[in-house]
Amino acid sequence: MSIPATQYGFVFTKKDGLKIRENMPVLEPKADQVLLKVDAVGLCHSDLHAIYDGFDFGDNYVMGHEIAGTIVKKGAMVDFWDLNTRVACFGPNSCGHCQLCRTGFENDCINVVNGWFGLGKNGGYQQYLLVEKPRNLVAIPDNVESSDAAAITDALLTPYHAMRLAGVRSGTKLLQIGAGGLGVNGIQIAKAFGAQVTVIDKKPEAVDVAKSLGADEVYSALPESTSPGSFDVAIDYVSTQGTFDTCQKYVRSKGNIVPVGLAAPRISFNLGDLALREINVLGSFWGTSSDLKECFDLVSKGKVKPKVTVAPLKQLPEYIVKLQNSAYEGRVVFKP
Repeated sequence: MSIPATQYGFVFTKKDGLKIRENMPVLEPKADQVLLKVDAVGLCHSDLHAIYDGFDFGDNYVMGHEIAGTIVKKGAMVDFWDLNTRVACFGPNSCGHCQLCRTGFENDCINVVNGWFGLGKNGGYQQYLLVEKPRNLVAIPDNVESSDAAAITDALLTPYHAMRLAGVRSGTKLLQIGAGGLGVNGIQIAKAFGAQVTVIDKKPEAVDVAKSLGADEVYSALPESTSPGSFDVAIDYVSTQGTFDTCQKYVRSKGNIVPVGLAAPRISFNLGDLALREINVLGSFWGTSSDLKECFDLVSKGKVKPKVTVAPLKQLPEYIVKLQNSAYEGRVVFKP
């Protein structure tokens, strides 16, 4: 295929925010690098945190961290990927050689903070992406659409990893707060694991979606008859003080709480209750590359179907406004 010399993309700078930039160069891969044609890229709440909330991932980079593409050019040393292979980017973009990476926790690699795809390092809100570390690519199964694959890299991977950390399995009584971009996939994953899923979401349309995806019970607020300590695990895809307090009240002794959302920068907890009932509060970040492969397997086998809307990449600014206003459910994925 013919590769153009220039392209357009959406670049974030601290001075101007996120702006479209025309006539950007399509970069040439070095011997150990590959060039992707971006097939699909997802919009995430983390993008809003970077643009509007002061989360500092760096300056002057192409955003977009949920990326699926096709390898269209590679350096001479890259012998483990073939041209025309469809791949997804492993968002944390780990170094591969530190202790955390070598022990399977590459999502926590500290050598690439502010170097994640689309969050500090150039990402997928462009037509072509130079990948400097091809080890951080994962093959997409043949029967998984690229638009789904892009969403899987975060919107599926993040809840999957959180549930693995929390020990969700067959028979687990799970309280889930939020049925948005992450939560809609969380419901499906939990049901695939065999859990009993209770969902809280205040938005009427989200309640309907949660029911359609197989949640056992869905409420705008838990009934007053619900006993404290009723759940084995509470996963909070919102994470405000109020939602965390709900999790702490209704999780059982020795249960697990995973605050996945980033709505509040700080959350306090009742230390006496936490200690007395030996509740575990678990941090969870994105997921590992092995988790990502397992997510692809779930989708490939038809056990989970990402809820995705597809739009042209140049409509990104419109959908950012919609996301700010919670004007859609699931994930929006763009085609450059």
